[in-house]
Amino acid sequence: MTRRPERISFRFSARSRFAACLVATADGALAPGWWDLDGTHPPYAGDPPRYREGAPAPPRYREGAPAETTATQVLPTEDGGLLRLRGTAGSGRHLLLLSRPAPASATAAGTSLAGPRGPYPAARELKNPSPAEELVVEARGLRLVPGGPPGTLALAVETTHDGRTRVRRVRSTPLRLSDPVVLPGRVTALLPLDGTGRRYATDLEGPDGYRPVSLDLRDGTWHALASPANGRIHRLLLSAPASGLLLTASDPGDERLRIAHAALGDRTRLSFPDRLNSLDGAVLPLAADPAGERVALRVTRGARARLFLYDVGADRPRPAALPPGAFHPVAGWSTGGLRVVYATPDRPTDLVTVPDTAAHPDPASTAAHPDPASYDAPSSSLGAPSNTPDAEGTSHAATEWFATPSGRFEAVVLGDRRTAPTVVVALHGGPEDHWTLGHDPVLARLSDAGAAVVAPNQRGSTGYGRAHAEAIHGAWGVPDLADIRSLVRTLTEQRPPDAEPPVLLGTSYGGFLALLAVCADPYAWARCAVIAPFLSARGLRERSSPAVRALIDRHGLGEPPDDDLGPRDVERLAHRIRVPLLALHGCDDPVVPVDETRRLRQALARAGGPQRALAPHDCLDIPGAGHHPLQERGGAGLTDRLVSFLTARAPDRRRTLAPSELTVADAAVRHRRSPAVFGHITHDERTPP
Repeated sequence: MTRRPERISFRFSARSRFAACLVATADGALAPGWWDLDGTHPPYAGDPPRYREGAPAPPRYREGAPAETTATQVLPTEDGGLLRLRGTAGSGRHLLLLSRPAPASATAAGTSLAGPRGPYPAARELKNPSPAEELVVEARGLRLVPGGPPGTLALAVETTHDGRTRVRRVRSTPLRLSDPVVLPGRVTALLPLDGTGRRYATDLEGPDGYRPVSLDLRDGTWHALASPANGRIHRLLLSAPASGLLLTASDPGDERLRIAHAALGDRTRLSFPDRLNSLDGAVLPLAADPAGERVALRVTRGARARLFLYDVGADRPRPAALPPGAFHPVAGWSTGGLRVVYATPDRPTDLVTVPDTAAHPDPASTAAHPDPASYDAPSSSLGAPSNTPDAEGTSHAATEWFATPSGRFEAVVLGDRRTAPTVVVALHGGPEDHWTLGHDPVLARLSDAGAAVVAPNQRGSTGYGRAHAEAIHGAWGVPDLADIRSLVRTLTEQRPPDAEPPVLLGTSYGGFLALLAVCADPYAWARCAVIAPFLSARGLRERSSPAVRALIDRHGLGEPPDDDLGPRDVERLAHRIRVPLLALHGCDDPVVPVDETRRLRQALARAGGPQRALAPHDCLDIPGAGHHPLQERGGAGLTDRLVSFLTARAPDRRRTLAPSELTVADAAVRHRRSPAVFGHITHDERTPP
């Protein structure tokens, strides 16, 4: 089956006329791809104009060499160039590169840039860009931000070792960083306050949390924004310099956050639009149109997200003609229309042009709204974002709620979990994360192979309120494990008696949880695959990076649970694993050290026993790979191996008798109606901000 290429790390230029991303090649390498969305740049070499005067131009698309990693930041510039910032985690050393399209006088000689792969129509071969300018930068926590005064390609924002922020301009000819401005704390996004690229608003961290400030790049000064007379600003969300619009997360004095319009001046005032704040879900402003009169909103409820277009003056939101899916927190709105980064479980992430949002709509593309039920938005020639429906684009995924003794949780479900030959329970990482109706390439591959996928947002997952997310604080592997054990029980009871038990897939924290699940219920599962797992919270804290230790400290270690499993330490419980196991771990993982999987291998080897021949384990260290080995060079082969392992039918494990040493956990359910055995023990782009 031919699939669209996987794309990550989407960014837009300051005026949203250009966009860029990283595109995965067939072997998992990453290449930069970038669009001239409005066709405003002079034609690239050999690419004559193909649009009538006064009408929106079709986007041009091109790709570079597949030499990037998931750590690369890409940012298009307003003159059609592309900035790439390469860095090595923890090194403080970065390589900044600037590429430009070939001039119109370029000859036909030279290497061509590959056009989009997969089902996209064949792209016109465009000439290789001019040699990239390079600059080595020694900096900590460096990120690229679109904008800046005239003559500036972008802004480079650095967090220094003492917690301050340094903002510098990225200039060219030669490529350099200049005009530093220092702020006494960390900052969030930089929101432009005028059309010159000189004044910005941001949230500045201080002893009492974040506070909104104004930054002027002309003289390097900053000052706090005046406190509103009728409330408090908690965070800045979005600005539209053309109209002076500034959206904030604020409260009118009752500590309940709402979205507000902030009118800046000597006396800042807040207004809280009724209809805007009546939308059902978590609301995130994505982009404003060039006039600052309409705003694109992402409205999320659990795993599902919808796109709304909000008329600021009329306080009127209306749903856009796109079905529920995943909308990344980056978007661009230029005169050519609103482009969002959109995905569904069976449609990889890509740019999509939202109908009826262009300043000069093309009658051919806006004659009718696409049917949201069948919308697939396939990219047109040269990788252009499209707003046309695709009859084959209907999503085959849904969300489903599963009841547990302590409540319920939502899961994304692909395929028919009752009749599919294989059911994969996929556990997300984080743990501060959750599954959405977005696209995951591994889950899509499993679905293509005929497996059903159940991706639960068990307790500990974000997106369902504070109580749901904080349920695992001080109790990693306790309430979330109980939810997974309840889930596998439900799945098994609702499948035919002769069906194979479900299989497990977990990444990072999900790998830890998956290993605990097969330790807790050794005969409830058929197989288990984990990627970058760890074995215990305490062990990970001792052996991981400061950032991971800070996460664990914020959650708390808590006391060992008083139940049959005891401390949630897979190294101690490895003797209970009775299923075939595949573990993949990058040797250069900066998040979870590869030593965690090596310890797992040693613990399984020590366990030994006659059951090991029936339940082989394969723990692989992947040289040169990081925390996401499937998304890096060589990842395609690893994905093939993973999918083959999970979908390979095994001998009928349901009829295997539990050994005597496991009867404490198994005895309470040994005589259940279902023949399966369970225990009774009662979680985005990579786009830079």
